[in-house]
Amino acid sequence: MATLYLRDLSDETVTELKIRAARNHQSLQAYTRALLEREVAAPALDDVLARIEAQVSARLSTEDVLDDIEQGRRHH
Repeated sequence: MATLYLRDLSDETVTELKIRAARNHQSLQAYTRALLEREVAAPALDDVLARIEAQVSARLSTEDVLDDIEQGRRHH
């Protein structure tokens, strides 16, 4: 397992992390480890957007969208 050192954190950041760790009945180390692990477990936004784009089967032009809006207005 790797060791990670963080430098130059503001006093306010460290204090807030300690408060949050205490609220969760965790040490600062355990809390920050869990925080980082949750962050890494979540997919990156770029990956999510790429998957969505890959699943989109229809490509609509601006003209298609405007035509659909106009048709919708006519039916109401």
